[in-house]
Amino acid sequence: MIRKAARFLAAALFVALAGPAVAQTSIDEAERGIVRVVVILESPEGRMLYGSGSGFVVAPNLVVTNAHVVAAARQRPEFGVAIVPPAGDGLIAARIIRYSPLSELALLEFSGGADLEPLTISTVEPHAGDGVVALGYPDVDYQGATGADLLRPTPPSRTSGQIASLRDRAPTGDSIPTINHQAVISSGSSGGPLMDECGRVIGVNSWHVSGADTRETRGVSTRVGQLLQFLDEAGVSPNLSDERCLTFTERVEAERTATIDALQAQNEELASKLETADRLTRIAVVILIGGTLALFVAVCVLGAVVLSRRRGGNGHAAAPHHETVVQHHDPEPFEAPRRRTGVVAIVGGAAVAAILIVAAGVALLRVRADGEQRTADIPPPEFTGAITCTLDRDVSVGAQGVADMSFTAAGNLCVNERTLYAPHDEGRFRRVIVLGEARAMDILTIDPDTGEFRRERYPLNDEDFGAANQAVAESGAGRGCDGEGASEAVARRNETLMRFAQGEPSQRLVWRCEARN
Repeated sequence: MIRKAARFLAAALFVALAGPAVAQTSIDEAERGIVRVVVILESPEGRMLYGSGSGFVVAPNLVVTNAHVVAAARQRPEFGVAIVPPAGDGLIAARIIRYSPLSELALLEFSGGADLEPLTISTVEPHAGDGVVALGYPDVDYQGATGADLLRPTPPSRTSGQIASLRDRAPTGDSIPTINHQAVISSGSSGGPLMDECGRVIGVNSWHVSGADTRETRGVSTRVGQLLQFLDEAGVSPNLSDERCLTFTERVEAERTATIDALQAQNEELASKLETADRLTRIAVVILIGGTLALFVAVCVLGAVVLSRRRGGNGHAAAPHHETVVQHHDPEPFEAPRRRTGVVAIVGGAAVAAILIVAAGVALLRVRADGEQRTADIPPPEFTGAITCTLDRDVSVGAQGVADMSFTAAGNLCVNERTLYAPHDEGRFRRVIVLGEARAMDILTIDPDTGEFRRERYPLNDEDFGAANQAVAESGAGRGCDGEGASEAVARRNETLMRFAQGEPSQRLVWRCEARN
């Protein structure tokens, strides 16, 4: 217990010293940091390949491998160590800078050659059933290969499986925390990484064992707690991640949520811009009406001034007091009426223009208000009638040979007038069915709001297949969409059958559907 606590504290110390967790990688990215580790014998006859294993980069110019892979070079001076990267020019000389047979680990340093990206080490505790991937250079891949073939840069081999169990001891009996897993490894895989499905190291492949009677083989890996303690003692700070590796379903759901959030953000931004444009339009219309009214008032005032001046100019001027002058002025009978008519025409035209502009502005505001009201009153399109669905191959799994499809749907999600879907959650509808010939169970989910139709298939063993059929018979939910309590019966059957959906589905199909109404 004391050693286990010490390893846990070492791992925690590494997380604290390494800074923030790095982003999770992928298996394809991790392959660039896997190397073949070779032991070379320097003899009078020349250089000969003595043995090989696997390793992976944990820091710039530093590679971790198993101690037994490089044991000969540690014990005898005529043996040297080198690495072969997955791509590049070939053999790169290396030297052992730390060696621990108790933990079955060794640390190599190399210089020159291509830049190899260090792998990320996960500090998340693994669990039985988690998916794993083993990378390395197993000898089963190189039957009949020559020594020159083994020294040539080659991408690593990849196998996958699940964690079978976690143990506190190695197959040798040593107190080394290990992971027993189903990813196939063999001689030559030693020193390669065991990774989670996000491409992060969770162990170092060190042994492969077979059952005495069953002959079942399993890989055994040293857990990262032991690796981190080893690196800590060597003064090496690797890239660490404390993020849990999401399952395929969780990744799809996270991507779906991120897409929905992005679309909502775009819609909110567009709505904000439209609201701003509408506000500016209203302001412009108000300014136009106000300016028009001001112009009308100005014209009226100007007309009044002109009329008053004309009226004052028609009076007679006073004669000087020292003489009497009699003047006769012949009036111009049509001059004053003509000017008054012109002024009245100007004022009347301005009034008519003002009335028209104000009426147009009011009509514009009313049209926009009516349009907004109609937009608010328009309900979302119903998922009814003839439905066409296009297979989304980017998110589907096992979609070979699957095509687009079509069906009819009624308002209560009655598909093809015979299969009723029950309300599930967040506006979605679900139907779980048991397939006799395929001996499997399908979970069918329809989201009328987004038009997503999803089918997930789970294989059933003989026991679960029989129990699932019995549950269907006892549920009272048959074909057809009518009848009292039909939807509740389907919902009860769905909940009963969901317990048979164990692990990851063997097939996941996603269609994007829309009504053709």
